[in-house]
Amino acid sequence: MLTSLGQAATFLLTVGLGFAFGIFYDIFRCLRRIFKLKVLFGAVLDMFFWLAVTAALFFFLLYINFGQLRMFVFLGLLIGFVLHLCTLSPFVLRLASAAKKGLRHFEKYVMIKGNRLAKEVVEHGTKANGKQGAD
Repeated sequence: MLTSLGQAATFLLTVGLGFAFGIFYDIFRCLRRIFKLKVLFGAVLDMFFWLAVTAALFFFLLYINFGQLRMFVFLGLLIGFVLHLCTLSPFVLRLASAAKKGLRHFEKYVMIKGNRLAKEVVEHGTKANGKQGAD
Protein backbone atom coordinates (compact mmCIF):
# COMPACT_ATOMS: atom_id res chain seq x y z
CA MET A 1 0.00 0.00 0.00
CA LEU A 2 1.08 3.52 -0.60
CA THR A 3 1.20 5.01 2.86
CA SER A 4 2.68 8.43 2.21
CA LEU A 5 0.33 9.67 -0.49
CA GLY A 6 -1.16 12.97 0.40
CA GLN A 7 -4.66 14.08 -0.38
CA ALA A 8 -3.49 16.17 -3.35
CA ALA A 9 -1.77 13.18 -4.95
CA THR A 10 -4.80 11.00 -4.27
CA PHE A 11 -7.01 13.66 -5.84
CA LEU A 12 -4.84 13.76 -8.99
CA LEU A 13 -4.90 9.98 -9.21
CA THR A 14 -8.70 9.97 -8.96
CA VAL A 15 -8.85 12.55 -11.76
CA GLY A 16 -6.79 10.12 -13.85
CA LEU A 17 -9.07 7.26 -12.87
CA GLY A 18 -12.13 9.29 -13.83
CA PHE A 19 -10.51 9.97 -17.22
CA ALA A 20 -9.82 6.23 -17.63
CA PHE A 21 -13.45 5.47 -16.74
CA GLY A 22 -14.47 7.90 -19.48
CA ILE A 23 -12.39 5.99 -22.02
CA PHE A 24 -13.93 2.73 -20.81
CA TYR A 25 -17.39 4.30 -21.11
CA ASP A 26 -16.68 5.40 -24.68
CA ILE A 27 -15.62 1.88 -25.63
CA PHE A 28 -18.98 0.57 -24.46
CA ARG A 29 -20.79 3.43 -26.17
CA CYS A 30 -19.01 2.66 -29.43
CA LEU A 31 -19.88 -1.03 -29.18
CA ARG A 32 -23.54 -0.10 -28.78
CA ARG A 33 -23.44 2.22 -31.81
CA ILE A 34 -21.56 -0.14 -34.10
CA PHE A 35 -23.43 -3.36 -33.32
CA LYS A 36 -26.95 -2.02 -32.54
CA LEU A 37 -27.32 -4.28 -29.53
CA LYS A 38 -30.61 -5.77 -28.42
CA VAL A 39 -32.09 -4.51 -25.15
CA LEU A 40 -31.16 -7.60 -23.15
CA PHE A 41 -27.57 -7.73 -24.37
CA GLY A 42 -27.28 -3.98 -23.82
CA ALA A 43 -28.41 -4.43 -20.23
CA VAL A 44 -25.85 -7.20 -19.71
CA LEU A 45 -23.16 -4.93 -21.17
CA ASP A 46 -24.24 -2.11 -18.83
CA MET A 47 -24.09 -4.47 -15.86
CA PHE A 48 -20.59 -5.56 -16.86
CA PHE A 49 -19.51 -1.92 -17.22
CA TRP A 50 -20.74 -0.95 -13.76
CA LEU A 51 -19.32 -4.07 -12.11
CA ALA A 52 -15.92 -3.42 -13.71
CA VAL A 53 -15.95 0.28 -12.71
CA THR A 54 -17.03 -0.55 -9.16
CA ALA A 55 -14.36 -3.22 -8.76
CA ALA A 56 -11.66 -0.94 -10.18
CA LEU A 57 -12.70 1.90 -7.89
CA PHE A 58 -12.83 -0.41 -4.87
CA PHE A 59 -9.33 -1.79 -5.41
CA PHE A 60 -7.99 1.64 -6.31
CA LEU A 61 -9.33 3.18 -3.12
CA LEU A 62 -8.20 0.23 -1.05
CA TYR A 63 -4.66 0.44 -2.41
CA ILE A 64 -4.26 4.23 -2.61
CA ASN A 65 -6.52 5.60 0.10
CA PHE A 66 -6.96 2.67 2.52
CA GLY A 67 -10.56 2.35 1.33
CA GLN A 68 -11.57 5.77 2.61
CA LEU A 69 -14.33 7.50 0.70
CA ARG A 70 -13.82 11.21 0.76
CA MET A 71 -15.61 13.97 -1.09
CA PHE A 72 -12.46 14.91 -3.03
CA VAL A 73 -12.33 11.35 -4.40
CA PHE A 74 -15.77 11.71 -5.95
CA LEU A 75 -14.91 15.21 -7.14
CA GLY A 76 -11.71 13.92 -8.78
CA LEU A 77 -13.59 11.11 -10.52
CA LEU A 78 -16.19 13.55 -11.80
CA ILE A 79 -13.61 16.06 -13.02
CA GLY A 80 -11.62 13.34 -14.80
CA PHE A 81 -14.72 11.92 -16.44
CA VAL A 82 -15.90 15.35 -17.59
CA LEU A 83 -12.41 16.18 -18.87
CA HIS A 84 -12.52 13.06 -20.99
CA LEU A 85 -15.99 13.85 -22.30
CA CYS A 86 -14.88 17.37 -23.29
CA THR A 87 -11.52 16.47 -24.83
CA LEU A 88 -11.07 12.95 -26.13
CA SER A 89 -14.64 11.66 -26.34
CA PRO A 90 -15.73 13.58 -29.47
CA PHE A 91 -12.69 12.24 -31.34
CA VAL A 92 -13.38 8.68 -30.20
CA LEU A 93 -17.03 8.90 -31.27
CA ARG A 94 -16.06 10.28 -34.70
CA LEU A 95 -13.59 7.44 -35.04
CA ALA A 96 -16.28 4.91 -34.10
CA SER A 97 -18.64 6.45 -36.64
CA ALA A 98 -15.98 6.16 -39.34
CA ALA A 99 -15.34 2.54 -38.31
CA LYS A 100 -19.06 1.81 -38.56
CA LYS A 101 -19.18 3.27 -42.09
CA GLY A 102 -16.08 1.31 -43.04
CA LEU A 103 -17.62 -1.92 -41.75
CA ARG A 104 -20.77 -1.26 -43.75
CA HIS A 105 -18.74 -0.67 -46.95
CA PHE A 106 -16.72 -3.81 -46.28
CA GLU A 107 -19.91 -5.79 -45.68
CA LYS A 108 -21.37 -4.57 -49.00
CA TYR A 109 -18.15 -5.43 -50.81
CA VAL A 110 -18.07 -8.94 -49.34
CA MET A 111 -21.75 -9.50 -50.14
CA ILE A 112 -21.31 -8.37 -53.77
CA LYS A 113 -18.21 -10.51 -54.29
CA GLY A 114 -19.84 -13.44 -52.49
CA ASN A 115 -22.96 -13.23 -54.64
CA ARG A 116 -20.86 -13.09 -57.84
CA LEU A 117 -18.79 -16.07 -56.72
CA ALA A 118 -21.90 -18.07 -55.83
CA LYS A 119 -23.45 -17.24 -59.20
CA GLU A 120 -20.29 -18.38 -61.03
CA VAL A 121 -20.18 -21.62 -59.05
CA VAL A 122 -23.83 -22.34 -59.84
CA GLU A 123 -23.35 -21.51 -63.54
CA HIS A 124 -20.19 -23.61 -63.73
CA GLY A 125 -21.95 -26.52 -62.03
CA THR A 126 -24.90 -26.22 -64.41
CA LYS A 127 -22.60 -26.19 -67.46
CA ALA A 128 -20.61 -29.17 -66.16
CA ASN A 129 -23.82 -31.17 -65.53
CA GLY A 130 -25.10 -30.27 -69.02
CA LYS A 131 -21.92 -31.55 -70.70
CA GLN A 132 -22.04 -34.83 -68.81
CA GLY A 133 -25.63 -35.46 -69.88
CA ALA A 134 -24.76 -34.90 -73.58
CA ASP A 135 -22.07 -37.68 -73.61
